[in-house]
Amino acid sequence: MKCLVFVLPLLALGLTSCDKAKKAVEAARDKIEGAKDSSLPKPPGGDVASTFVAQVDTAAEGVRFRRDLPFPTDIEVRVTQRTTFHNTRRITTSALGTEKVSVDGAFELIGLFERSGTNLSVTVEKAGKVVDSKEAVEKAKASAQGDPAAEPSQMVGARVEFEQTRDGWQLPARKGAVAFNRKLLEQDLLPNLSGMLVQYGLVPRKQWFSSSKRWIAGDKLVLEGDSLALLFENGASGKVTLTYEVSEALDGHPCGRFGVQGDVSIKNETSLDGSNETGELTIQSGKIWCSLLHPLVLREEYQTVRTVTQGQGNGPKQKIQGAIDQLRVRQWKDRS
Repeated sequence: MKCLVFVLPLLALGLTSCDKAKKAVEAARDKIEGAKDSSLPKPPGGDVASTFVAQVDTAAEGVRFRRDLPFPTDIEVRVTQRTTFHNTRRITTSALGTEKVSVDGAFELIGLFERSGTNLSVTVEKAGKVVDSKEAVEKAKASAQGDPAAEPSQMVGARVEFEQTRDGWQLPARKGAVAFNRKLLEQDLLPNLSGMLVQYGLVPRKQWFSSSKRWIAGDKLVLEGDSLALLFENGASGKVTLTYEVSEALDGHPCGRFGVQGDVSIKNETSLDGSNETGELTIQSGKIWCSLLHPLVLREEYQTVRTVTQGQGNGPKQKIQGAIDQLRVRQWKDRS
């Protein structure tokens, strides 16, 4: 079982070191019980929610991806993105020089998007390395005994707001000083915000399946040119093949599941912490879950080999080469 370890709770002053260690270990074990965390994305499967059943267009000839339903503008989307490195080479370049290391393990980023009409907020809820239960307990012991704990990402807890105007998404007028992490996140998100909102389900995909076609197991669709926008931000090139597998619910939302393979070049794909990625990737295998009701991709699972450059603004850049697995889940809710 795995969990994310970020910042251990502060322990009350006056406790003995033994009591501190005991409480820290108990707290770590509580964090490890991830199954009790209702915010974790549910795995695919189960029944379609009763509110959606009548909206699914299915027949003996297959299922249809609808495009005719009004897309809501009062939406909440919690995005969980987990990236797992497999002895992946990372080269970091900064003003201090170049560092080369091999990276193993999983890292997770969780953020919350909330849109109400022309108003939007983005909150970074968690960011850090995923560790197993034994490592979590050992870290808790070390912290209680006075060893320095790992520093959390400076973006954790940052919440930024935007408003939609005739000229696109902008920062709202405000008074007073702005926290450093908030200002940094604003600067990194704003240039690519429109593309991000498509990627994370706040606005519908520009490219989608034909509304007249009915899908059955084994049907294929090749994405290239403009149609790559069904999965990637504008600027992507290459060729990706989707193979329809089955209709499957995702947290009650009706979806069509596809197998995915192909090669693609991406340009300035922006993550919810403001970092962006440019480069080449081969999707050796993967699956996506696409909504049957709206132009939305709600879950992606990819096993890839990548050569990409990552970075934030004018900060240090990282070149990543090697095998990387990626999971991205969007817990999408219409609040209207």
